[in-house]
Amino acid sequence: MDRHVKEHYSCYSEESPQGHFHCVIELNENPMIDWQEASEIAPNLTRGWYELAQLPVQDRIEFTKEFWLTKLPYHPYLNEFLNKFFSRVDNIGIFLTQQKYEDSFEVSFVYSLINDGGFFHGSIPASEQEINALQKVFPDYILPSDFLAFLQIHNGFAKLTDTGIIKSIEMANAYEVLQKLLEKESPMTTTKGVVVYPRSIIPFYQSFGMPFFQCFWGEWYPDHEMGNVYYSNSAKTILDCAKLDDCVETMAFATFTEWLMFYLEKID
Repeated sequence: MDRHVKEHYSCYSEESPQGHFHCVIELNENPMIDWQEASEIAPNLTRGWYELAQLPVQDRIEFTKEFWLTKLPYHPYLNEFLNKFFSRVDNIGIFLTQQKYEDSFEVSFVYSLINDGGFFHGSIPASEQEINALQKVFPDYILPSDFLAFLQIHNGFAKLTDTGIIKSIEMANAYEVLQKLLEKESPMTTTKGVVVYPRSIIPFYQSFGMPFFQCFWGEWYPDHEMGNVYYSNSAKTILDCAKLDDCVETMAFATFTEWLMFYLEKID
């Protein structure tokens, strides 16, 4: 397991004040905890994740990769990319964490990368009710199908200590936070001077708690569904999205899947 995982998922004490949690249970390292006990400790834990934690590490990695491929819609580069990504995963851990003694336990699904290359962590999948509730928050727009599919893998996802992909229940608040920033920038334009309707900008990712967001843009449909663009409060604009062949530089992506592959790229 990557050393950063062990450092992050550590308990604090008088001897280790730098720890992050009151209590940490790594299910895959605690085979004596049965399903009944685990579900009582962490009611949000799914039976599928519990069962996965009981398997050998290579089976955990392979089954998780297949689950991603099953859930995400077809993209011509996705299969090859996920094979490459999961080849860099050396372990998958299911962690139950308690911030303070009186808090309930949260569940994290951790992807440890080879050669101490860092880690990604995801929250429990969104339910159908949570997906429907999210769509009602943005009644004027149909959220991309690949994004909604990913929420059914992880409803919240990040690398290392990044804020990352926003949980569905928190997207309305993130949207209002962004709208307040955009109110100060009327009229808002792209770097090429194209006027942007502020309410059409829907953030789904935030960078390290800062006012930097990747957002669906309800006025841009490059591939039948909303594309996504980068907003920086320091630049107070969104980058031009006319050249999709240069999406890494412009941070404009035709699909959520293409942005996700960019986010999952090797951490250097």
